[in-house]
Amino acid sequence: MTPDGPSRRRVTRAFAAWGAGALACTILLAGFAYLFVRLSWPHVEAAGNPAFGINFSCDQAEYLLLEDPSLGTAGYVSRDRPGRAEWCAARLDELLAGLGVRYVRISVEWSQVEPAPGLYDFSLVDALLGAAEAREAKVLLTVGVKGQRHPEYYIPQWVLDGSRLKDSETVSDDPFLRAHALEMVSAVVSHVAGSAAIDSWSADNEPYVASPRANGWVLGEDFVREEVGIIRTDDPTHRPVVINHAQHFVFDRRWKVALADSDVLGTSIYPFRRYDIAGQEVIVPILEIGPLQTNYAAQARAAKAAGRDFWITEMQAEPWSNDIRLVSPTNPADDLTPAHFQDNIDYARRTGASRVYLWGAEWWLYERDHFGDSRWWNMAKAAILPGTER
Repeated sequence: MTPDGPSRRRVTRAFAAWGAGALACTILLAGFAYLFVRLSWPHVEAAGNPAFGINFSCDQAEYLLLEDPSLGTAGYVSRDRPGRAEWCAARLDELLAGLGVRYVRISVEWSQVEPAPGLYDFSLVDALLGAAEAREAKVLLTVGVKGQRHPEYYIPQWVLDGSRLKDSETVSDDPFLRAHALEMVSAVVSHVAGSAAIDSWSADNEPYVASPRANGWVLGEDFVREEVGIIRTDDPTHRPVVINHAQHFVFDRRWKVALADSDVLGTSIYPFRRYDIAGQEVIVPILEIGPLQTNYAAQARAAKAAGRDFWITEMQAEPWSNDIRLVSPTNPADDLTPAHFQDNIDYARRTGASRVYLWGAEWWLYERDHFGDSRWWNMAKAAILPGTER
C-alpha cells in the first residue's frame, strides 16, 4: 500500500532534504579536507637557498661500519680501544671530502670526555675538530648533558652513582649532577675554544624534549641558561650559541624559550614518522597535517625579528628503524623512500632556515659501502653541492 498524494509528497520532500543535507555535508567535508591540506605551511612558503651540512656521531659510525650483531657481544667494539679517535676522525674526513661538506654538527659526550671526576679525555673531540679544520669545515659543537643519538643522556657512571635521579624528572635539578655538568661544560669550552673549526656552540641537544629511551628525563630552562652563560664567558671570540627544540604540533610553544635564550634557534624535523593507530603501524606525513603542524617558517620570521638566526639542526635523511643496519635495497624502509628524501630536502628549503644539518650521513656511507647503494649518498651530495648529479 503506497501513501496517497500529500503523504507521498511529504516522504519525497523528506528524502530530498536528507539527500541535499548529505550532499552538503560531503561537500563541506571535502572542502575542509582540501583546505586542511592546502594550509600545510611547506606548501605555501617560497623555497630558499640554505647551506646544507651533516650531523656526525662516532658511536653511530662504529655501530654501522664496525659492529656485527651476529657475533653477539663479541661483535661490539670497545669505546676505549687504541686508535679510536683516529678511526672516527678518518670517517668524518671521508664524509667531508666525499660530500663536499662545509658544515658539520658534533656532540661532546660527557661520559667519554670525563670518565672520572675531573679527569678529562679530549682525544676524540680534538681529532674530530682537527679533521674538520683540515677540510676547512665549520663545526657546530654541542656541549652539555644531552647529545646526539640514543641514549641521548651521556651521563658518566660516577655521576649516576652520586645523584638520585628518578624517571620523568628534570635531571638538572639534582645538585650533584648540575654542579659537575656545569664544570664539565666550562672545561670543554675552555679547552676547544681556540679551534678555528668551531663556528658555533649548542647548549645541549633538544633540552626540553623528554627522552623516552632515557627515563623521560628533561633539562630545566634555568640550567640551559646557565650553560649558555658559561659558554659565552669561556669563549673569547663570542661565537653564536644555539638552543634547539623538536616538536610535531603547533601547540608546543617551548621553541619561544629556546629563541629567547639563544643566538640561534635550532629545530629538528622528521617529516615521516611511525605511529601506532588502532593497533596498526602507519607512516604519518607530519608536514601535511595542515594547521596542526609546526609552522617553521613563522619561527624563522620570529627569529629574524628578534635579530637571531634559524637553523634546522636535524633534518631526517635516514629511516626511523629499530636496527637501521637491516635496511637495504632488498629490504627498504617505508618511512624514508628516495621520494621522501627529496621531499624532505624541498621542505627544508621552505622553512626559512639559513642552515640545514642532514641526519643520516653515517648511514649513507654504510649503504654505499656495504650494499653498493649510492642513491642516498648522491642525493645528499646534490643538496650539499647544488649542481651535482642526483
